[in-house]
Amino acid sequence: MSRTRTRWIAAPLAAAALTLTYAGYQAGAAEPSAQGADPSGRAAGAAAPCLADATTLVGDLDGDARPDKITDPEHTGTGMTVQWGGTNGSFGEKIPVRNLLGAEKGEIAAAAVADFDNDGTLDMVVNIVEPSGGDDPSTARLAEYRPGPLDRTNLRSSDARHSDIGEHGEVQQLSVARYNDDQYPDLAVLNNSGDGQMDRDVRLSRPGGGLGDYDYEAKKKYGEFGTWAEPPAMPGDGWKQFYKPCS
Repeated sequence: MSRTRTRWIAAPLAAAALTLTYAGYQAGAAEPSAQGADPSGRAAGAAAPCLADATTLVGDLDGDARPDKITDPEHTGTGMTVQWGGTNGSFGEKIPVRNLLGAEKGEIAAAAVADFDNDGTLDMVVNIVEPSGGDDPSTARLAEYRPGPLDRTNLRSSDARHSDIGEHGEVQQLSVARYNDDQYPDLAVLNNSGDGQMDRDVRLSRPGGGLGDYDYEAKKKYGEFGTWAEPPAMPGDGWKQFYKPCS
């Protein structure tokens, strides 16, 4: 058989397998819970988040018990998109997170998504800042930790609280990380801290409390200092540390 014909057969099979993967997720999401919620705190009918691939997390972001797709192509939080899940297991168009957050032209919008408080619901950390263009870093216009569920129209959270990530530098990137051995996702923050310096800052999650504030000891242990020319490396495997492949 020719290679061309093999590809014609393989492509539909791959597409079918992907459809079955999400159909299985949807079926799991549709199962009612006898207790109304599982021991992790996940809402009735919500399935556990999983990875469609290295850059795509599938999970319920808006609390409707249907899977959504969150894609972070470079694990920097600046190009993140959301596809809202439909009733038949399909997904809508890709919507840039910066648009949902209301970022303006010239602003850097970064986001990170994970179940930071490990209650079974996906959460989001957001930061919007207008770069200073000089040695003195700008303070964030918006910096919040937003426990899920989130509003589809603007990613608002009824339990949102201010985050101090925008007060210790000009945030360039956000990424999920694992800095200790617990089951709570942490946050890596790439900051322009001024005077030609670029730092990787950290925020550790707290059991029952979600994402914590700045901790100098944690920064000394897990952070890193660099320059604009050679910034610290950011983690690219944060999701893989906490979520299994969809199956």
